[in-house]
Amino acid sequence: MRRQPERAEQRAIVQLLAHVGCRTWTLGTTRRRGDYQGTNQSPGLPDVIAHLPNGGGVLFVEVKAPGGRLRPEQRDFRELCLLCKSPFGVHHVVGGLDAVIAYLVRLGLLRPEQVAHYRVTSANLEAS
Repeated sequence: MRRQPERAEQRAIVQLLAHVGCRTWTLGTTRRRGDYQGTNQSPGLPDVIAHLPNGGGVLFVEVKAPGGRLRPEQRDFRELCLLCKSPFGVHHVVGGLDAVIAYLVRLGLLRPEQVAHYRVTSANLEAS
């Protein structure tokens, strides 16, 4: 059986987001066998969509394993999200659980002392 690190990361991200009070939706986690090898979603859509608690906006998460790269459509989606500045509350994170943790710390939804020290490094905080 093939290892699917992005799927495991996505599951952990969804659990964390629920823990901090987010409502989450996941896209394209299961592929049909024997035909199209994509997820049958519009190209560029993120893997996870979450509404942040207390009207904090919407967070899009593109789950990537270490070394993973954004496809052009994913890069376009991210750039459009980043153009939406406050007060619109549109957030976009690329990466795994560590990137989401660092972003939630920056938003104030998690405190650094709530997570393991190796997950909240200065490198993670700068990359999110």
